Amino acid sequence: CMWISYEWGISGVNHKRITALLMSLVMLFPLSGCQIVDNVAKSIKDDPKNGVKEYAEQVFEYLKNEDIDSLCELFAPEVSVEHSLESEWKYFFDHVDGNIVSYKGLKYPGEGLGKDKDGEVYDSHISVNYSGVKTDNGTVYEEFGYYHVKVNRDDPDSVGLVVFTMQDPDTGNWITVGGEPD
Repeated sequence: CMWISYEWGISGVNHKRITALLMSLVMLFPLSGCQIVDNVAKSIKDDPKNGVKEYAEQVFEYLKNEDIDSLCELFAPEVSVEHSLESEWKYFFDHVDGNIVSYKGLKYPGEGLGKDKDGEVYDSHISVNYSGVKTDNGTVYEEFGYYHVKVNRDDPDSVGLVVFTMQDPDTGNWITVGGEPD
């Protein structure tokens, strides 16, 4: 028993041996833990919500500034070809009561992710809704929202915003910019 306490430093005589043993264990973790860390990092990178909040905040800035050119650039090429996005955005802003100033929160009502047998993402998309959108005239819109294709390996021209919607609080009519191509 004395040998164990001396060898392992239990008696306090030899802390260097315990430190060396602990250091060896800590140094072994990267050899076995790299794959775990890589898998976690990849799943975070592949998450459809990755970067969505920042993207949504940028889109909202464009809305606040009525920056139609920047909003149009966000749309998927195939949507841009089939829609007159500039005139649709003008119609949209004509139906907003005042200037957009804020929103209460973000919701993600739908998302999807597809990976092939090698773990590569071939499809990633997400729906984003701004809740409680308020204008400088005090009008509150229950929700504005958009559908965003982030990755589509089979159809790269579908990557980007597909549709942006709002419901007019007075009429209940939906105002839509873009939409699924025919």
